[in-house]
Formats: sequence, structure tokens, C-alpha cells
Amino acid sequence: IRAGTVGVKVKERPSIPAPEEKMDTVTIPGRDGNLTIKDGTVEDIAIEVTFTFHSKPDHFAEVFRNAKKWLLGKGERHLKFTDDPDYFYQVRYVSIGTNERTARVIGEFTATFICHGCQYLVDGAREQGVEDVRYNPYFIAHPIYKITGEGVCYLEVNGNTMKANVGQNLTIDTEGMIAYRADGTLANMKVSGNYEELYLLEGENEISITEGFDLKIIPNWRCL
Repeated sequence: IRAGTVGVKVKERPSIPAPEEKMDTVTIPGRDGNLTIKDGTVEDIAIEVTFTFHSKPDHFAEVFRNAKKWLLGKGERHLKFTDDPDYFYQVRYVSIGTNERTARVIGEFTATFICHGCQYLVDGAREQGVEDVRYNPYFIAHPIYKITGEGVCYLEVNGNTMKANVGQNLTIDTEGMIAYRADGTLANMKVSGNYEELYLLEGENEISITEGFDLKIIPNWRCL
């Protein structure tokens, strides 16, 4: 939903902070400096967006209520800017500041979007075939695997295997570390293996599934 649909406008293009990679430092006796260990994850970032709106004095509070409902609504939320339409941020949560009346009919407030540090590609959010996602030119990705078929199968990614009892359909979400059916029924007990081992690494990836099962992948391409 665009800001304008709820009666508010973005005052100015916000500054976007760069994410920081998570890392641990280990001190090794006899070695100069510390050993830095990166685990392929990044810290969240905070994006502050200032909104403004014009309203009749007796509708001032109503516009702000509608804006809060929009910004604090439930469900998956993406933050996307019109000057960068091919990418979006995954929003963790939003905090909203004070609604200031800068003039009799003008209001202004700031919303802070706490987002995953990576930018996600719009194209990476669509379902694709195995051959289309073998090569990852971006940052390490946490894909969603959609399997159809009947019985037990083995999903193998870069030499790592997850066993799955499919039962017509099964979705394996490596970002959420959860498995479920198409109707939303949880199916965590139907899989065995490590979700982290199914990530798509930078560069070439080997992906295969037991014969007789169909596999589609939402790669969730992302970059720093």
C-alpha cells in the first residue's frame, strides 16, 4: 500500500544506513590480533521516514489513526521506495513518534522501520525452477522450497540432505526455519535435517530431489 492511499506523504527521501555483518572475535595465544569469524548474517537496520499530511482540523486525528493502522498492521510488510523499485526491505516492526501539528492544517510524524539489514530483490520473491536458481550472484540466500508428490523424499543442497515426508505438498521455509502444508498446517515433524544447510550460497549451488517429486523454489535473493 502506498502512503498516499491513507492520506499521508513522505516528506523527503530518507537516508539508508549500511548493515553490519555479525561476527565473533576469538583471541588465539601466540597469534597477533584476533581471529574474526563471520556467520553470513547481518544486523537489523533502522530507517527513519518522516510523513506529512494536510487535513481539516476536525479530521486531523482521524488521518493519524488511519496512518497508524496502516503502519502497525499485521502480516508480512515490505518497505519499498519508488526510486529503487526492484528492491525492498523486510520490515520487522515499526515505531511511530509524536504527531506534531506544524500548522493549523498540517501534521507531521516520524516512523522508524526496523528492517532486516539486507535488501531483497522483487524478482527473488517469485516461484522459480531449480535450474533458474542454481547460480546465486548475490549474498547468501534463505530460500523457500515447495515440494509436491507423495511419500518420503530427500532434498539435497550442496551435499546437505533434508528428509521430508511430503504427503501431496510440503513447504520448507529456511528463513523462518519452519515446514508447513499448502493449507498452513504446521509440518515440522515431517522433516529432519538442518534448515541452515539448505541456504543458497554465493556462486554455484547443487540442488536435487528424489525422482518422482516436483520442486519449485522461491530464492529470496538479497544483497547488502
